[in-house]
Amino acid sequence: MRKNLLLAGLLTAFCFVAKAQVGINTSNPQGVFNIDGLKNNPATGVPTAVQAKDDLVMTSNGNLGLGVTAPGTTLDVNGAITNRETVLPVVGNAVNIPVNISQVQLTGAATATVAISAFAAPNPGQRLIVYNNTTGGFGAVLDGITIPNGKALEFVFSNSFWRSTDGGAAGAAPVNIYTANGTLAGNRTVTTAGNSLSFINGTNDVSIGTTGTQGIVSATGSSRGAFQANGGSAVLNIFVDNNGAAQVTTSGTSTSMNVNTISANPVNILTNNTNRVTVTGAGSVGVATTTPQRALHVNGALQVTNEINVGGNGTTAGSAGTSGQILTSGGAGAAPTWQTLNTISGTINGAYYVQGTTAASASAGQTIDVPGVTYTVTVPAGRTQTFLFTILGYALDISTGTTSQGVFTLLQNGTKISSAYVSKAGIFPNSGLSGGLVNMPVPVTFLKSVSLSSGTYTFKVQYVSWVGAATVNVVPSTFGGYNGDTEAMLTKMQVLVYNN
Repeated sequence: MRKNLLLAGLLTAFCFVAKAQVGINTSNPQGVFNIDGLKNNPATGVPTAVQAKDDLVMTSNGNLGLGVTAPGTTLDVNGAITNRETVLPVVGNAVNIPVNISQVQLTGAATATVAISAFAAPNPGQRLIVYNNTTGGFGAVLDGITIPNGKALEFVFSNSFWRSTDGGAAGAAPVNIYTANGTLAGNRTVTTAGNSLSFINGTNDVSIGTTGTQGIVSATGSSRGAFQANGGSAVLNIFVDNNGAAQVTTSGTSTSMNVNTISANPVNILTNNTNRVTVTGAGSVGVATTTPQRALHVNGALQVTNEINVGGNGTTAGSAGTSGQILTSGGAGAAPTWQTLNTISGTINGAYYVQGTTAASASAGQTIDVPGVTYTVTVPAGRTQTFLFTILGYALDISTGTTSQGVFTLLQNGTKISSAYVSKAGIFPNSGLSGGLVNMPVPVTFLKSVSLSSGTYTFKVQYVSWVGAATVNVVPSTFGGYNGDTEAMLTKMQVLVYNN
């Protein structure tokens, strides 16, 4: 019996060596060594993926497969790998990780940053996972790498140190921007592919997206949609209220708000999709016209409910004139001016009247001023005026039967500019002394016009006696039928002033 068993063992060993493959629970090994855990592999051919799920296979090139029959790497596992976790309490804000451990959880209370000491791995490439589950909120440091509190970090042993595999020298944990703030490490591009990115809070949202050829930023609110720009403490708001007006406002330290096209393009204001106001690139403003011909061009009716100022300059106000003045043109290139009606060319500037005051007598050959008949006038600067004089005068001797002759003269600043003859008949011709007309005064009326430039002028009337004595500004109280009129025979002068 013993001889038979020995012979059977020798035959079996010979078969294994001859075939160079060992199969356990399978007669169809897929490598030099194959264990079929569920004994479900086929007798011939290659097992399916489901059949291979329970297999352990070592191939002739030294690869080991778990759950696969054709491992592609030194260790090829089709399934989960579990690193058993070791819990290590922190003592005095320090902890030591013993050898032959691949995953640890740090527990206990920390009052400062936890210092981690760990073994030097026997071979580079060994991995270690550290989960910082301490209380107190402090990080834990391994070889200069910080594991944030509440985070796990994987390390690989390389070049004599444990190196973090998250790509950050400080071992910073990835940040979920939905639950925490983060820092953008560089420029990023989001391709929307026609979709939009929206931030929504109930019925309120801000969306960024594209549609067709448009790039759109939309801010929607149940009561207000707004965009806000802040420069330091200066604020620009663009908003629209539900059932309200759209507004652009500034606040804070903002000092002004400019609407600028940078180039020479115009700025237009439209209502009902129709251009109403245009500011050209040259600065001219057109109302109801896009081609203003002057600094302000109103193509339509203009209503002014307050003063109109003319003149002035870029920093000073013009004149609003005074009540009753009218606006007159200054010609091309000049501002109009407010003028009183009686200062306008072709109009009467004024009418003046003077008359004698007291009687004065002149003997033959004598010249006297007519008392009271003097007028002084000033022509405004930069203008000319025309003066029209009308003069009425009497010169007589009250003595019965005497005759007098002479002239009234008009003087301008002491120089005669006009004169007229005057006389008194002592006895009217052919009348006879008894019952006839005596002391018949013959008055004289004469006219004179003169145009003057700006300046001050004095005009007065004189009487020059030729024959006999005569009196001017006579009160004819001795005349028959005299009714007490003291002005009847006074010398009178009326002056009309016209603007040229």
